[in-house]
This record gives sequence, C-alpha cells and structure tokens, in this order.
Amino acid sequence: MNRTIFVLGDSVPAPRTDQEAPMAGWGQKIEDLLVGPVAVANYARSAMTTRKYFTERFPAMLNRMRRGDVVLIGFGCVDHMIHNGTRYVPVPEYQEFLRLFVQYVHAEGGTPVLVTPCARYAFSSAGEVLNTLGPYPRAMLEVAREFGAPVVDLTSRTMELWAEMGPTRLRHYFCWTDAGEHPLHPEGVIDSTHLNHTGAYEVARIVVAGLCNLGVLDKADVDVTALMTPPALPPVSTEFTIQSPESALHYAQPVGEPPAISKPAAGGLAGPMVKFSGNASPGTDYVLLFERGQYLGGAQVGGTGQWTWRRSVNWEAGEHIVHCVGLRGDGCSPVLEHRFTVQTEVAAPTVSAPVDGAFSGPRPRFSGKAQPGTTKVVLMERGILIGATGVNENGEWAFSHAHPWRSGTHTVDVVALFGATESAPTSTTFKVVGIPENSPIRSFGVSRHACGDVCEHRPFSGDW
Repeated sequence: MNRTIFVLGDSVPAPRTDQEAPMAGWGQKIEDLLVGPVAVANYARSAMTTRKYFTERFPAMLNRMRRGDVVLIGFGCVDHMIHNGTRYVPVPEYQEFLRLFVQYVHAEGGTPVLVTPCARYAFSSAGEVLNTLGPYPRAMLEVAREFGAPVVDLTSRTMELWAEMGPTRLRHYFCWTDAGEHPLHPEGVIDSTHLNHTGAYEVARIVVAGLCNLGVLDKADVDVTALMTPPALPPVSTEFTIQSPESALHYAQPVGEPPAISKPAAGGLAGPMVKFSGNASPGTDYVLLFERGQYLGGAQVGGTGQWTWRRSVNWEAGEHIVHCVGLRGDGCSPVLEHRFTVQTEVAAPTVSAPVDGAFSGPRPRFSGKAQPGTTKVVLMERGILIGATGVNENGEWAFSHAHPWRSGTHTVDVVALFGATESAPTSTTFKVVGIPENSPIRSFGVSRHACGDVCEHRPFSGDW
C-alpha cells in the first residue's frame, strides 16, 4: 500500500537547502532509509511551536493526508523557551495541542506518532549529558500514555547516544564549525541544537527504527542493512588532537601579539555554555585556551583573524581565569589572561508591588528587584506567560500590562532569567477592584448608539 510519512515539527527535523549547509534536519533523512512504497512529506518548519503550527500549518497537512498515512508529531525544542514570549507554550497548553494533533489525525484515518525532541549538545562539567528541554519530553510521553498513541522517545535515545560518544566527538553531529572551516560560515558557527548531515542521518535512523519497533513500518518498508549497521564512531574533534598543547604556555620567545577575547567581556558574567569570540593578529592559525595550566580546547582562526569557540562541557559556577595563546607558523604568541565569572543559578526576584494581599485598580503596576546580572523577568498567571521586562543596572524592574485586568483575586508568579537559566518563582496575590463582568452597570445606556470619540455623553462601559 502506498503511504506517506508526514513530519510535523520545528527547525530540528525541518528540511534544509544546500545554502543552509552544513545544517540538516532529521526529517529529510528518513527517505534515505526507506525502500518500500512509502513517501516522505516533511512539513516541519523553523521556529514552530505546537500553538503556532496548529493554527498556521496543520490544516494544509490534513488536506493532503489520506487514510493509512503516518504523521510524526515532533515538537518541544521551541515550546519550552520561557525567555521568548512569542514562542513559549506552557506545559498544560503544550499537552492540549498534542492531544488535538493526535485526535485530528486519528479521526481522518491517519496514524499519529509522537516523537519527543532531540537532545542538545550539552554536557555537565563532569561530562554527563544534560536535559535542556525541561519537563516537555515527559509531558509528551504522558499524552502518549493517555491516548495509547505510538511514541518514539527520541530524547532518551539521543541522550544515550550522546553519552556513548562523549563531548570530544559529538561536535561532528552538529552544525558546529571553526572560522574558515566552511565556505558558507567564514566566521564559524557554534550551534548546540541543530544537526549537520551526519547527525541528522543518525537521528533519522533512531526514528525509523522506533517506527519499526512500534509496528508502524514493516521490514519491507525499510533498508534493513542501513538501519542495523552500528553507527561509526566519529573522530575526536581537531581541538583535542593537538600534541602537547601546554608547551605553548612556556614558549621561550613569543612572537606577534596575543589573541584578543571580545566575549565574554573581561570581568563580566557568563552562562555555563558561554561562547567565546575574538580576533588574532595576522599570521595566527589557531588559538589555544587553558585554565590553571590545563588545556581546555582551541579553535581555528579565520581569514580576517576572527575566531569562535565553546567548551565541549559546561563551566562550573564561579570566577575563571583563562589563558589564551595563538599558534603561528613562526612560533607562539604571548599569553593573554582573561577573567570572567560563570553564573549557573539565578536567585528568585523580589516583588515590591503589588504587595501580597493588596487591592489594586484594573491597571496594576508590578515592580521589584532581581539579582545583578539578571537579563529579564517574566510574569506568569496559572502557567501562562503574561509579560516580560528588562532589568536595569541596579537590578530594578517594572511592568504594566497593556490591557486592564478583570476584577477578582489574581496570583502572579515572577521568574528571573539569566540567559537560559531561570530562578524559582516568586508569587504575589492581589485583588483587582473593578466592575464585575455580570454587573448591570455594564449594560446601562446600551439602548443608545455608540457615541463618537468627540461626544461628551458616551455611556459608561468600562472596567473602572
């Protein structure tokens, strides 16, 4: 029977063009593993959350789907981004959209398969794979159990594979290049989320194998040899193949100028996955980075002297002193010392207004203080993101919503953010004094036509 596998999701499974190389989506590699009368329609697109996809793209896919088709539903890499108000989808809403996807596909005779998101390239300072997706993979598994729907736990499988490979090899699966290494990225690119063609193929193998184990695909549908061949262990990244790098710290007669580090700022705060960038003087081919005399890694220098680098494992919290040396054809540069502080936790913010238990009009103004270095605070009610605001250099923040609040009791949670790190919430409960929704005051004067903006006799119909 001729069938189509539809791929729904965000930028990780989405198809990529040659102009986007070396980036590739695992959805575009599924077809390479099929031999039967099964086609692939990759409907995944960048920046898609469950909410955005359901309201913008899902109907078009349903119009094309036929009975017996398979629909892979893979979201979560974007939905969890609490620091982005236009993308964040709270877990209860995320689960409800997943339910709707499953119900619509099933009602039209398709086979819905939930696919938890792919793990990112993220390792603790001890080399353990980190879950950067929060409760979203587990939330998807709960929906699958609720409906008895097939599910591929891609999060767990990729975390297991990343652990087997280790941080010094995994770079070869991601869209991660040094400056000058790829013609389309002369300044280099460090992407811990998106896969390259090698990584996308290996992740697609996990997905297709999962579909076979679930009975969604038959052996006749797939290239069994390609599916069963163990993945080849990629080589150790170039930065870890340099012989005796520590000798560069003690070079007898340094030449040229030391490399410069622009990010992180000298003496500034940084997150545990901080990306370094800087420039090196002409003639510098490679930069090496050390801490307490131990080699951390290095990066190639581009044609205009720029370089980028990220440590293969996360930094521990606290102050760090990094030494950077440039490798040249005629020797080693002088040593640059660079200090910065890594922040891995954020203290919960304080809320000074509205005071807990206080009364407010329908336009409450929120304010308080946050830990120095906090980039923003977000405000949530019942898990729904209602606003976000910046924090000034004194740690002060303030927020007023653009729309009036309904009368009654409200509890708002305020969360402080430093990069992708979020604090525990601080709650404040207050009472809005206003005209209730069912008050007859709201209907007074409705027998007359609405007045124009210049009329001084407009009937009252407001909240206050």
